[in-house]
Amino acid sequence: MTMNDMKSSGRLRTITGDFQHLWNDLISFYRLPFGWKRTTWEYVAVGVIVFPGLFFLDPHIRMFFAEIHTPLLDEVFGFAHWYGKIHLTLDTFVILYVFGLVLQHEKLRIAGWMIFEAFAISGIIVTVLKSIFGRWRPYTGHGSFAFVGFTFGPNAHLSLPSGDVGVAVAYSMILAGFSSNKIWKAFWYLLAVLTCLGRIYHDQHWFSDVVLAAIISVSVGNYVNATFKEEAMLRSAAQ
Repeated sequence: MTMNDMKSSGRLRTITGDFQHLWNDLISFYRLPFGWKRTTWEYVAVGVIVFPGLFFLDPHIRMFFAEIHTPLLDEVFGFAHWYGKIHLTLDTFVILYVFGLVLQHEKLRIAGWMIFEAFAISGIIVTVLKSIFGRWRPYTGHGSFAFVGFTFGPNAHLSLPSGDVGVAVAYSMILAGFSSNKIWKAFWYLLAVLTCLGRIYHDQHWFSDVVLAAIISVSVGNYVNATFKEEAMLRSAAQ
């Protein structure tokens, strides 16, 4: 076997191992509720009860954002609209992961994979919930309590939770976790917040759509960051 063959074989094992890691983390994340203590379940129960109350606020918040449109805010939230799109996450993942793999730079490869894991796990949850709820988007005029339930489309009634917010918040959570610098963290969190506000500003989502998506992606981002941090500590201890 030539040196190139050995490198190719090693990279293939690495890629296979990363996908196995994703699968294991998917299973572990979805099993987390089974290990929750009673107090945690009580908080969750309160959240589930309180959350529908946000539907009453949704029309008022929508009206507020409709009244503050200016050219400056159009530009600001136009950028935020771009930040929440899938291609930014996937482009970052590919660049970091491929370069890390080719250059055998483990930290670079892992950084890319963390971004992909957070995107994949939060994306699955958001997509499933969208189809289950089948909520009409605000611009359709059906109101904040209009649901069709159990649907795959069209996009007009796939409002809850917000996909763009899910992508943006998961992306920001991972990138913010790469450094303990407060300015670094604040920058990425700000972009996520702007994306959240921008979805309401552009009348694509209700306030409650944004809140649920943010909760999901913050939870996933924290989980992925904690998992990889723990593994890094174990690797360091073993060396």
